[in-house]
Amino acid sequence: MKYITRILVTIMALTVAVGCFKDEKQGTSLWIALYSQATTDDEVVKTTADTDIEGYAFYVPKGSKWMVQSWQDALDRRIVNKDKPGEVRTNPDVTAVFDPETEYQLKFELWSHTTFLVIVDRTNELYATRLYETPLNLPITYTQLHLYAWKKSGSVNGWDMVNPEQETPEVTE
Repeated sequence: MKYITRILVTIMALTVAVGCFKDEKQGTSLWIALYSQATTDDEVVKTTADTDIEGYAFYVPKGSKWMVQSWQDALDRRIVNKDKPGEVRTNPDVTAVFDPETEYQLKFELWSHTTFLVIVDRTNELYATRLYETPLNLPITYTQLHLYAWKKSGSVNGWDMVNPEQETPEVTE
């Protein structure tokens, strides 16, 4: 009996030790369901194929703060470091795939700890940004983004939505 107990304890210890050495993978496939609304009287609908959507992302250092300064910058894929205004990035590390026929129309493959996301709705002339920390060992992350053409700029659910036609946005921290 003592011999069997030792074997079981050894097997349990080895199982725990092996579990400690599993591979951890930083990153995820971020799938975003996009919804639109042109006016307050319209229904909120899934963003359709006739909407010109573009998504791109920059890998940024953890703790850094980034922003898109204008509508033109959003179109030009240009972001600026809030703490170092001279630091500008114009070549995204990732470009999203837009497939309006699927439930989650916009898909990013993100493999860095911290990512600055930008989603541009060229049809309704608005954009949304988000600083996103990718999870460990989570193959797919699902989220939603509501882009309302009638709504003023603001923040909701981690996204900063900017509507240049409605107002000039304030920089959020």
